[in-house]
Amino acid sequence: MPDWKDFTVVLCAALVVLGAVALSVSAQTFSIVEGQVVEKGVGVLQFGGKPRLTNTISVFIEDDDRVFNIKRGTIVEYPVSEADAQALQVGARVELLVSSYTATVRILHLPASSA
Repeated sequence: MPDWKDFTVVLCAALVVLGAVALSVSAQTFSIVEGQVVEKGVGVLQFGGKPRLTNTISVFIEDDDRVFNIKRGTIVEYPVSEADAQALQVGARVELLVSSYTATVRILHLPASSA
């Protein structure tokens, strides 16, 4: 009959494997991107099969994005919330959280001059 120590070892090993799988899945679904805002605008977003108008910012990417395969020096248009679009100015440096689970990107760091 196995004792509680054997069960504890198996449980810990299973939790370590589960944690490693969770980290690898999450690392492939979001990315942090740094860049400079070069344009603000409005676009049509198709997310969930329903088109809607959304605010956008075009960002000059300053580092490679290994998750979504965007190269440094590329200009990418991202959908943002209305509050983020109002807070940002053209020329501002931003840090964005891009996720495959949300329709808009999140601004992680707003410049002091535009907040």
